[in-house]
Amino acid sequence: MNPTLGRMIPFKEYSGVQNMSLDQVLQEAVDATQVPVLRFYGWKTATLSLGYFQSSSDRELHPQSIESPCVRRATGGGALMHDCELTYSLVIPQSAGKTGPRLDLYEQIHAGLISAMLEFGVKLVPFGKTSKEYCAGGCKAFLCFQRRTEEDLILHGYKVVGSAQRKSRASLLQHGSILLNASEYAPELPGINDIGSSTVCVSDLSRAIANKLSSQLSIQWEESDFTGQEMNESTNIATARFGSDHWYTRR
Repeated sequence: MNPTLGRMIPFKEYSGVQNMSLDQVLQEAVDATQVPVLRFYGWKTATLSLGYFQSSSDRELHPQSIESPCVRRATGGGALMHDCELTYSLVIPQSAGKTGPRLDLYEQIHAGLISAMLEFGVKLVPFGKTSKEYCAGGCKAFLCFQRRTEEDLILHGYKVVGSAQRKSRASLLQHGSILLNASEYAPELPGINDIGSSTVCVSDLSRAIANKLSSQLSIQWEESDFTGQEMNESTNIATARFGSDHWYTRR
């Protein structure tokens, strides 16, 4: 069987509002074209993102990052301190009428991440396959990386990869953070380079992940960038949604 053709957008840094808006643009593009998209990105400024269902007043629960920008995601889960990390988003076509999380997609993507990390001598383990003895702050902690779900990826007892999904009318988006180093705004959360035996950089890791997900999902990636129309659409989305006070304070 021939692999499906998909777009791969290489790593670039944007603001928090831009990143969330661009992820929505890609999901809308996949809704329309049914062409899967893989994107890698970073954050121009250390930014806290609230999960869709978190209260904006809970922002005060993490005083270390109180001076950093904050944005609300369209996906659920706990707050994320985006700083020294590689963030990925993958959008794939999804049949209408299907609801809820795609656990098989979590497993496939995280299996690709595990395989990619092994190239750097880093052995990640899904939390569901650990002793499950460590869950700092409880599973309802404010910060996502102090929570645990079965598919979260663990290194030496610390969560270093977490992902979330959002279903639209004809596609499924999964995006996630891969912690490379601890942030000065969340020093309690070490990254792979802090606790692993190797130093992993964004460019090498992005390339390895793209290759592994190509095999894992049977998708042949063709590198591309955002079109001018997509960038214009993201600006409109930023104004109407992710950059608006109404969206941020809706909960």
